[in-house]
Amino acid sequence: MTPTRHLILAGGFLGLCVIVVGSLARGGGLTPLRGDRAATHALLERREDLVPVGRTTDDRHWRAHLEVVERELERGHVDAAVRVWHDAYGAALESRSWESMIAVGDAFMAIGRASGSVRGARVNARDAYLTALIRARRERSVDGALRSAEAFRALGDQAIADHCRHVAAQLAAQQAITEF
Repeated sequence: MTPTRHLILAGGFLGLCVIVVGSLARGGGLTPLRGDRAATHALLERREDLVPVGRTTDDRHWRAHLEVVERELERGHVDAAVRVWHDAYGAALESRSWESMIAVGDAFMAIGRASGSVRGARVNARDAYLTALIRARRERSVDGALRSAEAFRALGDQAIADHCRHVAAQLAAQQAITEF
């Protein structure tokens, strides 16, 4: 286990203990979400039903498409890279893995940088990263939630990055309890 993962597990477990003790001290119920946290939670809940459920499938297809995207960008063919990216995105959705969605989000940001339209690329990348977070949460992947946090931080979306870290801490706490 990596040192970061140990810290997240410990922090998650400690955070869970604080929540439970605080809730008991106040006589019950957890505090409702407010502000950015509430908006982020609502966004993820709305998106949850849109993300296909099922087992992770073979990842060769999306990886192969992303290799072509990279080659097209190296050649300066942004329009061809965008067309192939759409195929990569479809294959990533089909794969049902959080890793695939992070990869296609990152690829679209590379396309945005190559085209000089980073701001426009954020929409597609953000969509892929949201799907990655939902999948990471379903798979109970602390690493997936942390990688999603990193992706949102790079986009400048601090509220969702914070929420991803919160999800990672919750997952780590659940794992710590299970392992305990």
